Amino acid sequence: MRIAIAGVSGLVGSALAKAAQAAGHEVVGLSKESGTDVLQPAGLADALAGAEALVDVVQSPSLDEEGATAFFTAAATNLGAAAHEAGVRRTVVLSIIGVDKIAESDTEAGTGFDGYYRAKYAQELACVAHAPGPHVVRSAQFHDIARQAIGWGRDGDRTTVPDLVTQPVAVDAMVEVLLAVATGEIEGDLVEVAGPRRETLARLSAAYAERAGDPVQVDGAPVGELVRDGVLLPGEDGHLVGPSFDQWLEATVTVPARRP
Repeated sequence: MRIAIAGVSGLVGSALAKAAQAAGHEVVGLSKESGTDVLQPAGLADALAGAEALVDVVQSPSLDEEGATAFFTAAATNLGAAAHEAGVRRTVVLSIIGVDKIAESDTEAGTGFDGYYRAKYAQELACVAHAPGPHVVRSAQFHDIARQAIGWGRDGDRTTVPDLVTQPVAVDAMVEVLLAVATGEIEGDLVEVAGPRRETLARLSAAYAERAGDPVQVDGAPVGELVRDGVLLPGEDGHLVGPSFDQWLEATVTVPARRP
């Protein structure tokens, strides 16, 4: 199967391309590095020629709501129009669990990035409105959020992270579900994927710091009612895939050698 990946040079895109090629699929990579700009309609249809499926995993250069919304909606609109022109039959866009509820809520969820979540929901809507055969895959946060969060509120040897209730997933495992939706092996207009265990972000970041030999003290910051009630958790029909965070941490992060 010929699969086009928009955002192929990023973390998810590169992992997806590797998984698709390992499964025997032909990958068409779309990225600025390959000369394709999703914000410029010209040439997109040519780049998608012959592709049977398109997977949109582009990442906004901005995390603020206005900038991210403008980027995601323009990219989804352009990709959708080009996919129709090129005869692509199936489109998959990667999103985040809970974006719909966060976007529709009158109160802040307290994720620390509520505006970005609303932008991702706008991307979903644009994909469904403009792309051929649209499917949405909503993922839980990736395991590496534990490392990233340490830097968000760090001040010397202390850091404060929003104590999200989440069910984090490994990128390599998540892209297998993404690929299965792209090929039609997994059906459904909306698919959720998460890891096997419910966690809190403060615990994850503290565990990461300890494993990496970072003496930082991790404090959990309060979150909104939506997050406490599980807005970032998968539903009953979600696809749960391992490894767990602790298994991923042990396999991924090397314990630094002790100085003599």
